[in-house]
Amino acid sequence: MDYIEFLNPVNLQDTPRLFTALAEWLAVFVYFNIYKRKYHGKTFVGQCVAVLIIQVAFQWVAGILPLSLWIISMVAAVGLIYLALYLVLDIKPKDCGVLTIHAFVLAEFAASLYKQLYVWLVRFGHKESFIASLCVMLIVYLCTYSIYFNVERVNIAPNRNLNITTKELVSVVITGVGAFIISNISFVNTRTPFSATENMLYVRTLVDFGGMLMLMTEMGRRNEMALKNESTAINQLFQKQYEQYKLAVDNSEALRKEMHDMKHYVMALKNEDDPARRAEVLEDMEQAIAIQESFMNTGNKVLDVILTTKSLQCQKKNITLNAMVDGDLLSDIHVKDICSLFGNILDNAIEASQQVEEKDKRLITLSVRSRNQFIIVECENYSESSNVRLRKNEKRGLFKNGNLPKTTKKDNVKHGFGLKSISQVAEKYGGAMNCSFEDGWFKVKIILANKN
Repeated sequence: MDYIEFLNPVNLQDTPRLFTALAEWLAVFVYFNIYKRKYHGKTFVGQCVAVLIIQVAFQWVAGILPLSLWIISMVAAVGLIYLALYLVLDIKPKDCGVLTIHAFVLAEFAASLYKQLYVWLVRFGHKESFIASLCVMLIVYLCTYSIYFNVERVNIAPNRNLNITTKELVSVVITGVGAFIISNISFVNTRTPFSATENMLYVRTLVDFGGMLMLMTEMGRRNEMALKNESTAINQLFQKQYEQYKLAVDNSEALRKEMHDMKHYVMALKNEDDPARRAEVLEDMEQAIAIQESFMNTGNKVLDVILTTKSLQCQKKNITLNAMVDGDLLSDIHVKDICSLFGNILDNAIEASQQVEEKDKRLITLSVRSRNQFIIVECENYSESSNVRLRKNEKRGLFKNGNLPKTTKKDNVKHGFGLKSISQVAEKYGGAMNCSFEDGWFKVKIILANKN
């Protein structure tokens, strides 16, 4: 192809199909490494290779189709991106739709930028070269996708859903479709009010860049709002646990007072002749004794109240709570942090245990001990709900701070902050949290720095 023929509008539009396929694959690959995936290791590598082969084959077929089917082939290309993201990522359909538009506009921009720079090079050199074209493509793609990856991964948390609403999805689709139409309309028809008769590549690149920038800005705004809402929810959870603690203190004082009044029960028994009334008094005494037995004495008054309250909850729900706790180790931990830490740990364990059908497995074990310069807090419970909700490759998995297990509640937007608040407390005291799940048993382990 000579220089003049290369610069006509048809050839300007004609990006090599292999380069187009690579642009779309790299856009998908970016989100493979930003968002949470279903699989890792060899399985993930195999998926990446398969997606690349399919996209190259698709673009080759699209390249031999008549121009009248161009729109259909572009829609199919978007569908292929959506399918790749949906099969590889652990993602909701609407969330996947948003990432698909982002990936498609990114691919369009990268391919357009490559073509514009290569055409500029040809105009100066008056010579077309596949090697030069390949080098420009590699440089442009490397820079574009590297920069995009580093910016976009700040906007998307890897361990939580985007929870896109229908309204937000429609807005993103309109932005993406609008950018695509305006950037490509000049190549289809030069007689529209939005067509550019000159500098078509420049207009296409500029519009694609503007569309990509709009989508990234909107995603950044959503991320800021999500982080703000999450922080508010966690703070509310801290306050809720503290309010529960204050209420439990009042209840504990009332219960202790009732124990001091035990002598009145004894007097009532001595003077009661009615068998029914005597049985009622005996039942009250048994309950008072059971409450007294539930009082914990760990060496930390705050933790004593929390454990006593949770122990009473466990008794009502036929759950066995075994606590081996050295409360003296927690003397440097703030009251509210103790409330949040142990309140959330035990609330999660109780919620999971009460769903277990076999009563023998309704067991919660809690321990607080020291090891070297650290305080080790461990809580273990059986969880049928986790056994159902966790993916196959996580059945014997370890979840670190940034990769927490899913909440078992349907509303995962408003729930699931318990473990996050625990993680925040751990980090506040120079430690870390991880969760493990094996053979139906779920364990939370917190390591705190021991300043004593």
